[in-house]
Amino acid sequence: MKTGHSGHIGRSFRLFLAGQGILGLGESVRFIAVTILIHDMSGSGISAAAGAALSALPGILASPFAGVIGERTAEARLLVLIDILRALAVLLFPAAGNVSRIYLLIILISITDVFYNPSRRKYVLRITGKKGALRANSLLVGAGGAAHLAGPVTAGFLTDKYGPVPPILLSSACCLVSALFTAISAAWDDTRDQADKTDRSGESILSALKAGARYCMTAAPVRELLAADLVVGFCTISVNLAFYPFAFDMLRVTAKGWGMMITAYYGASLLAMFIAGQMDVRPGKGGGRPLYIWLGAAAVIWLLYAFSKTYGTVLILQFAEGTMTAAGGIILAARCQVVSDREYMARVTAFSDLMAGLGKLAGMGVTSFIIGKYSFIDVFVTCGILMLIFAINGISEHAWVPAGRNCRARQ
Repeated sequence: MKTGHSGHIGRSFRLFLAGQGILGLGESVRFIAVTILIHDMSGSGISAAAGAALSALPGILASPFAGVIGERTAEARLLVLIDILRALAVLLFPAAGNVSRIYLLIILISITDVFYNPSRRKYVLRITGKKGALRANSLLVGAGGAAHLAGPVTAGFLTDKYGPVPPILLSSACCLVSALFTAISAAWDDTRDQADKTDRSGESILSALKAGARYCMTAAPVRELLAADLVVGFCTISVNLAFYPFAFDMLRVTAKGWGMMITAYYGASLLAMFIAGQMDVRPGKGGGRPLYIWLGAAAVIWLLYAFSKTYGTVLILQFAEGTMTAAGGIILAARCQVVSDREYMARVTAFSDLMAGLGKLAGMGVTSFIIGKYSFIDVFVTCGILMLIFAINGISEHAWVPAGRNCRARQ
């Protein structure tokens, strides 16, 4: 059975899914270890937050080029190469020596992530088809959630007892296992003959970028998703930046406590996997409504942070926020795959990352101003109100192209 046409979840995707779950375990372990490493060196929650902020910057410049490369390169080969490069880069963290070098490594790994995402979405779409896009994205997010149930807590205990080196070694090993699983998945793939065979040898990178941008601007459903990426990028980075000083400086969490918070947040992806898998994300007005509903629910959680003073309450809110944002992310990714023409899939994903990056850049500036002049609590309130207005507007207007309309840009 040709999985690319039927939407069947075959053995190729199942093996890729397992590799992505292991990769998620490594990423969660690395995140905890590196965050604690930065905090121990600097003694500041703001410095730890800066690491998360810097990871958003590469997407602004590199995303469009990542899309073009994703269209011209065999997806699985690029994914394997990036996993190997990340495995090597992660090993450099223990030898960094100071916070500035750690920041440089974070940026380097973030650049690899920028090039990974478009090819990952394109590969998943090819081996599952548009009919399987929502289920595939739900399973991928669920695998990440399962990894985060064990990863952060494990990293927290390991870091407390042995320091950051063991979890960092584990993270590097997970990248290598992911590369192996992706390579085997590609070998088992029975849809390789359905890959995009468009000849782009005579098309320059600049021409490909212009064509991708023109498509994104003329396809109404894609425009809508890019607007959502911008707003979500702005609000999520702002809330994340404010959450670091909130957790470390106000709640005084330990490495174990921080690991539990991250576990609650990302572990909620398992619940989101089951919820979002039942949603309708087909082209048309109704298919876009669930996205706004989940974004509005996340906004309410952000507002509640402003009134939360105890670790237990925040832990519960972390689980709720993780569920809302993961469900919204699943729907956003699936909508992108469903409404985009296949030949533009990687470029649409890249421009999606670009808009999210621009939103994050703006969010960093606004958050720095608010925290400097007021308090990180005001960041939660500001983002909660902004996202709630955006969600209510989307629910009321349902600004989606009706089903059946051709979304192809007129070149």
